[in-house]
Amino acid sequence: MKNVRLFLLLSLISGVIFSCEDILENTRLKEEQENQTSPYMGRWVGTYTGSENGNLVLDIKKSGSVEVIRTINNTQDIYYTNVYGGVIYNTPSPNSGFVLSGNMGSHSGTWKMGAGSGNWSVTKQ
Repeated sequence: MKNVRLFLLLSLISGVIFSCEDILENTRLKEEQENQTSPYMGRWVGTYTGSENGNLVLDIKKSGSVEVIRTINNTQDIYYTNVYGGVIYNTPSPNSGFVLSGNMGSHSGTWKMGAGSGNWSVTKQ
């Protein structure tokens, strides 16, 4: 019985230690991500062409979050996505379903919205 109690106590202590280590590691990773500066940070302006043509602004924040401003016929569609390792996440606009795919290393990519699609390109301002 004494051995069982000792075993349970040691198991509980080791579980607490591993949990604390996990919490500390997650906190460290979160701090690294918050302190990271995206190499693509800044305002990028360009166009998208294809089955629809319009203007595009990508405002990339320090963290890699991206404000996408798509303008066609004086109407703006604004939504948010992310860029990691140069790749733009395929997050659709909740307003229109417009989706950018591409790589900021080439400053270009493709877009899709419903049955429409085409290409886009931007330059840093």
